[in-house]
Amino acid sequence: MKKWLIVSNKWTYLFLLGIPVGLIKIFGFDLHLENLADIGLQLFISLMIMAVGIYLFVRFNSYSAWMNPEHPKPKKD
Repeated sequence: MKKWLIVSNKWTYLFLLGIPVGLIKIFGFDLHLENLADIGLQLFISLMIMAVGIYLFVRFNSYSAWMNPEHPKPKKD
């Protein structure tokens, strides 16, 4: 099996903290608003926080000749 995601720096796991932060924001604060438009806006912001965290984690831990050339290449089986 070819591994395309190789974690070389353990600090990049902090990007995944966007997921629980976004979920806490959704269930702790966003769903208790009174206006439907405010709920939609805050849900969008929470989902974007989670998406950016996941994107940055994958981007920093995968090899790309253009974006991340110093990252180790995946081994071919």
